[in-house]
Amino acid sequence: MDTDSSSARSRWFAAARFGMFIHWGLYSNPAGVWKARKMKHPYAEWLQGAEPMPRAEYQRLAADFHPTAFDAEQWIQDAQSAGMRYFVITAKHHDGFALWPTRVSRYNVMDATPFKRDILGELAAACRKLDVKLGFYYSHWQDWEGTGGDVCKTYVQHDEYVHPTEEEFSRYWKNKCLVQVRELIDAYDPCLFWFDTWDKESFRYVTPERQDELISLVRDRSSKCLVNSRIQYLAPSERVDYISMMDNEFPDKGVDKPWETSGTFNHSWAYHRLDFAWKSTEELLKNLIGNAANGGNYQLNVGPMGDGRFQAAVIKRLRELGTWLGINGESVYGAECSPLGKPAWGRITARTLSEGRARLYLHLWSVTPGTALCLDGVTGKPVGAKVLETGQPVTFAISDAGLWLQLPGELRGLQLPVIAVDVDGMGIRA
Repeated sequence: MDTDSSSARSRWFAAARFGMFIHWGLYSNPAGVWKARKMKHPYAEWLQGAEPMPRAEYQRLAADFHPTAFDAEQWIQDAQSAGMRYFVITAKHHDGFALWPTRVSRYNVMDATPFKRDILGELAAACRKLDVKLGFYYSHWQDWEGTGGDVCKTYVQHDEYVHPTEEEFSRYWKNKCLVQVRELIDAYDPCLFWFDTWDKESFRYVTPERQDELISLVRDRSSKCLVNSRIQYLAPSERVDYISMMDNEFPDKGVDKPWETSGTFNHSWAYHRLDFAWKSTEELLKNLIGNAANGGNYQLNVGPMGDGRFQAAVIKRLRELGTWLGINGESVYGAECSPLGKPAWGRITARTLSEGRARLYLHLWSVTPGTALCLDGVTGKPVGAKVLETGQPVTFAISDAGLWLQLPGELRGLQLPVIAVDVDGMGIRA
């Protein structure tokens, strides 16, 4: 593996910290309800697999996919305003339906729906205009169109769906998967791919040889495009550029490569009209900050409605996230792992300001304003401290126990306040 090239490719990703994930497709119109009842599976995008239906019945949903409210530039503006630096969409999910005019199957937005617009092309243009990095989720292992991709028998119960033979999967791999990945790179120039496996069933099909073939294709077509570890979750190639944790998994520590957690606003990834389990903005911020403190990213998923709009609850939280990051973003973007561990009262990120000087960002989750806070393990000489949101100076003193900070009483009016502490002579590991 060319470690230096991989590191250079992924440098922007490691600094970005925050991105938007989108799950959107034919399943977005039923939205978790099938034949007047709630789906058995909690994820709306698993409609075809989780409900007993033949392929033809599901594929007829394409005739009703006409999202007249879809506005690519508005989506990217919403992501950018929320402080997100990159944008990833389900170019093809497990159902096999493509959101671009692929040449290898008429099961795509241009040929099979009345919408007849290149969704990915419009999003790519909006990303270029607004300087947001573009990425694609591509289901390379599961594909339920009937062209030879695998099916997850854990959930997919209809008799029509069976594991493909090796010969059938090989044809799918060569004639659909590899061709479509090449199409996506050549047509839209993405900055990353988010491939997806999650259990041992995939070992039979996504072998080390196929991993290498797919990664080599991406490398040959693009010098910048990143590949994630869920190309084969349980045994990823050393050639992958970044690690994707399992869904909504927030680890206690980071890993050597750049990494990310993909998480949801509520429970389902695609829009589910009966999913009301919304996370608060504070919980979402803590997910973002917690990963940043471990050197990782947060990719927060939106499931747009079938007509192309974001739900009001999503818009509200995106605006609140963007407002907080507009004030405190320097403590997240490009910030490094905490050099002082994970205190009970919050999380710490850090950055090098200049040679010999570092800045510690104390994210206060559970403190009492007006009391003193002891910070143990600070090496070097503290030279200043302030509240990022207001600029209010914070007084401090050194004792044998550590660095003491007198927390202003006015912190009680702030949401997840951050104190920046500058220290001379303290190194921060990258």
